[in-house]
Amino acid sequence: GRETLNIRILQSFVEQHEFSDLNLVQALRQFLWSFRLPGEAQKIDRMMEAFASRYCQCNQEVFQSTDTCYVLSFAIIMLNTSLHNPNVKEKPALERFVAMNRGINNG
Repeated sequence: GRETLNIRILQSFVEQHEFSDLNLVQALRQFLWSFRLPGEAQKIDRMMEAFASRYCQCNQEVFQSTDTCYVLSFAIIMLNTSLHNPNVKEKPALERFVAMNRGINNG
């Protein structure tokens, strides 16, 4: 039905992106500049899953799993939001960001 069509369109959209030889931040920036991120959490989740899958397809040696790419991508988005949102008074320190993500990708 409609859900299946939307997922196929999302996959086709993501496949238009070429992330080979880009680091994760460069690829994430390219991806997020290509559309307006929806406000609904479930849609963002699906888009980020599709991004992680495509990034890992283009850069097979970087992450041990697409889940690792997905988690780190979300962490980068949250860090960017915290650093650039004037409503966030206490900016996260580098050590805190590293500590929060230690252990992903098996260490």
